[in-house]
Amino acid sequence: MKILYKIIQVIVLIALVIGLVFYFESDIKLAQKNLTKIISPCDKPIEYSIGDFDKRFGLSQADFSKAIDQAAQIWQTPVNKKLFAYAESGALKINLIYDARQAATDKLKKLGFNIHNDQASYDSLKNKYDAFDKIYQAQKNELDNIIKYYEEQKANYEDEVKAASKRGVNPEEYAILEQERKDLNNLAESIKQKQEVLNKTADDINAMASVINRLIRELNLSVGDYNTIGASASGEFQEGQYVRDENGERINIYQFDNQELLARVLAHELGHALRIDHLDNSKAVMYRLNESGNEKITADDIAALRAVCQIK
Repeated sequence: MKILYKIIQVIVLIALVIGLVFYFESDIKLAQKNLTKIISPCDKPIEYSIGDFDKRFGLSQADFSKAIDQAAQIWQTPVNKKLFAYAESGALKINLIYDARQAATDKLKKLGFNIHNDQASYDSLKNKYDAFDKIYQAQKNELDNIIKYYEEQKANYEDEVKAASKRGVNPEEYAILEQERKDLNNLAESIKQKQEVLNKTADDINAMASVINRLIRELNLSVGDYNTIGASASGEFQEGQYVRDENGERINIYQFDNQELLARVLAHELGHALRIDHLDNSKAVMYRLNESGNEKITADDIAALRAVCQIK
């Protein structure tokens, strides 16, 4: 009887251990993965997959995948090592997220602006912003005066209609009132058209303000934010972001001016996925800004990669 009791205890204990292992399976696998990264970093490539993909960028998924591969090669080629690999269920999700940042960039492209993260772009946009702001103020003053005149004429017309209704309207008075009504309708239509023109100017100004404010932060300029009209600009000005939290790892791409800079910002965020921090060298891929002139990986980037991956 005692032997049977002990056997039951062993069976229950084994079942409990198996149950715990099954329950904490994902946590155990994550712990093993993190331990492997610490003991043998970069031995296995980081598996990534494409997560959210917004088509409003006008970019095909194939071209996005090509840009990711190009960004990965920036890190892999100098050390001749496979650091990243695409997998359908890859843990590192790379997302393409369209918001106010890219919307502002797209609008400025339509206006003929080519934006780079440099002082020249900031100075050019600042001058255009000031010019557009003057146009906006002139349009707004004109519209305000027309609206004021319209309200005055409308009030006079309504008073005339009330007075005529009390005493009766003859054909001549009716014709005059009818013409006044038509004039008011025409004036209201003119106000509507001028309001649409004013709104378009405001949209252009807001797009400039959004990009200018992003440049102010990225270039670390000691100037205040530029105002937007009738809407608030996005409070976040990062082109991309690497996130690692309880929900896993992901790279969010929010904005890029061209294919070259898309590959650059992807390479920067992939560097963070490799656990490489920002570097002081302004030409480095891991510099805090995605500068347009630094097309190749630098010696500082390679040194940081070798240190993280423990490559001699």
